[in-house]
Amino acid sequence: MWISNGKPKHRSNQLGLYLLICLLSIQVSANSGEVNLTVPEGRARARDIGIQIGIYQPGPYNAITDVAGVKVGHVTLNEGDSIRTGVTAVIPRDNIWKDRLFGASYTIHGNGETTGMARINQAGWIESPIMLTNTLSVGAVHDGVVRHTIKHYPDDHVILPIVAECYDGGLNDISGLHVTAGHTIKAIEQASSNWVAEGCVGGGTGMRCYGFKAGIGTASRVLPEGQGGYTVGVLVNSNGGRRRQLRIDGVPVGQEMTDSKIKSYRDGSFIIVIATDAPLIHRQLMQLAIRAAYGLAHTGTPSTVSSGDFVIAFSTANVIPLRPKNGTFSLNILADYRLDGLYQAVIEATEEAIINSMTTAVTTAGRKGRVIQAIPLDQLQAVMKKYGRLADGITVE
Repeated sequence: MWISNGKPKHRSNQLGLYLLICLLSIQVSANSGEVNLTVPEGRARARDIGIQIGIYQPGPYNAITDVAGVKVGHVTLNEGDSIRTGVTAVIPRDNIWKDRLFGASYTIHGNGETTGMARINQAGWIESPIMLTNTLSVGAVHDGVVRHTIKHYPDDHVILPIVAECYDGGLNDISGLHVTAGHTIKAIEQASSNWVAEGCVGGGTGMRCYGFKAGIGTASRVLPEGQGGYTVGVLVNSNGGRRRQLRIDGVPVGQEMTDSKIKSYRDGSFIIVIATDAPLIHRQLMQLAIRAAYGLAHTGTPSTVSSGDFVIAFSTANVIPLRPKNGTFSLNILADYRLDGLYQAVIEATEEAIINSMTTAVTTAGRKGRVIQAIPLDQLQAVMKKYGRLADGITVE
């Protein structure tokens, strides 16, 4: 992950800048035993504070990168007192332009923009990195993907990038157009397949959710072997909802945390990216994409009139060659009666990814002196314990 930290012009800006920089703390994954160095000091992922969503277990990273071959990269811009933005790249597989994957896109509510969606649903496949950024940087990021693709494939000219936006103008000088094609290329080229940084990073740097600071979040689920053992991973950019709506694992958290110093900003958008290694084709992936709306609804939002909520889903199981030699290629397709477990996994991972986007985010100061507070983890644990939804053995400090 690449972070740009400009020099603050005044001493009064240093605290806000300090709060934005993700100081690393050590957390150990209960599943893999590996050390996670991406969580900011004083913050935690939902499972690490006793919030366990659903019935299925997560993968080793509890991230979209648990789906083999998927990579994530961020470029984060934290500069001065008003630049709070960035770009996030989700790479479905290496050489995605030549070895395409089945995909689908779905609009929950369309007050926003995701480029490339018409192409996905017409062709039924993914042939581009999936990019997340702010509303006014869609053009620059689109340009960056085109330039990166032309560099590697100079003879191919019909390039339709996938770029999804959320509005970060509350904290960020969005009209300054700070994200560039170069930042986009950097996010793509440094993407990795291990731990995914969450919260105030990349395209999520300036985002807020349910009145709390939020941003990028991710989670995964692994089906039991009897259900195929498939992995589902979800990555979100969370930027919507009102505090009173917030529900976590069925608990009305937003109605309980009334003493928090939270302002309700206008509703925004949610971008949801789903990856799976289950052998699914376009119409089946469309059904997974639709189920992401259920996971979003579990967190409380009705997907309001002012929200732009978009879902991109893809499967890594089958490769669609650009030009098969004999004009045909073979597929492995999961029977429809085996889809129910995947539906459940998508719902669970979507809900948990949104919660992780808040619990890992830090209090952030930005444009015009605005401050968006991080959700207080001690208060959150206390509320979850009150409703009997905190995992056994977790102590509330």
